[in-house]
Amino acid sequence: METPPKSAPVTITRAELLWLTVSTWLGGVFTLTILPMLLVPRLGIPVGMALSYLVFFIEWQPVQIITQRVLGTSHAVVRMLALVASGAVVAFYLRDFLAGAVAAAS
Repeated sequence: METPPKSAPVTITRAELLWLTVSTWLGGVFTLTILPMLLVPRLGIPVGMALSYLVFFIEWQPVQIITQRVLGTSHAVVRMLALVASGAVVAFYLRDFLAGAVAAAS
């Protein structure tokens, strides 16, 4: 039986990595904004928040792996921590705004 040929490595430019990172960050912000509002009433605050962050980290893993291969592990970890922290802050304010808008509408 013949072995399959080795695949060529996929190259990614810094601009492509930037757009991939930005889009994943934006999706993560919306996940951290909406998912706790859906999970906390059903599961409670600790479990609902923990599950929403777990989903966020699962979403982030493919980009994290690519970033580690392109920039190295230490740079990728620092970048991930900065993006997770900034995403959590933005999501907190969006969630607060959304909850206020829903309360005002009812």
